[in-house]
Amino acid sequence: MQIDDLVILGRAAPQHLKNGRTTICLGGFSYEYGFIRIYPTKPQMGVKRWDVISVEVEKNDADTRDESWKIVGSRDNWDYLEDSVSKRGEVKSQQARREIVDNNLSSCVNELNSQHISLGFIKPKQIFEMYFGDNPQYGKPVQLPLFSTHAKQWAAVKRDYAKEPRLRYECENCLTKQGFHDQVVLEWGFYEWMRKNPNNIEQVWENAQFLSENHEIYLLVGNQQNHRTSYMVISTISLRKLDKPTTKSMF
Repeated sequence: MQIDDLVILGRAAPQHLKNGRTTICLGGFSYEYGFIRIYPTKPQMGVKRWDVISVEVEKNDADTRDESWKIVGSRDNWDYLEDSVSKRGEVKSQQARREIVDNNLSSCVNELNSQHISLGFIKPKQIFEMYFGDNPQYGKPVQLPLFSTHAKQWAAVKRDYAKEPRLRYECENCLTKQGFHDQVVLEWGFYEWMRKNPNNIEQVWENAQFLSENHEIYLLVGNQQNHRTSYMVISTISLRKLDKPTTKSMF
């Protein structure tokens, strides 16, 4: 399938594949096809959030989720995979960005789960806590191919971090019994800040505009391939608040 209008919404922290490749999950939105997940992709793809790209994709036999695709020839052409992506433009205006988000909002993560949708936008009604939990992957041995040419290409993968950023929040129409969700944030930018600033990891929340009174926070959430009912935050999206209309006096 050829996608010519894929808007990049976020990229998750790198992970190692069993064959030694370091890969990133890319989440995006196509006006024609809806939400799209592309996996695997290289860290060095030369794309960023809100870029619009053209890419040829195919289904992955190992991932049956409707939103999941892989780049055609991703295994055989891995070293030059970035050549398979063509940048067509960028969604620059706040209005256009807001339209993508607001027109595709879900009211609760549980709604996505009940409809077997693996990607979606959520707007937190209330964020109870922004914190760092212990990374369950940290310190666990990983078996990589002994002679893999890919194994040492990218050192900082998610399992290299002792802590992981997490959000505890309530949806606009939260359907959970406990009244909130507690999810790990996988956005790559969070982990890059933590890697470069290990003594100031708390600033990731300020960087993402979570502390700003002038921005609204939206979440791109997605489930796990092997745990379809478990959702994570792939990307945090901040949009400037709309100006309140002024009422002019008739007199």
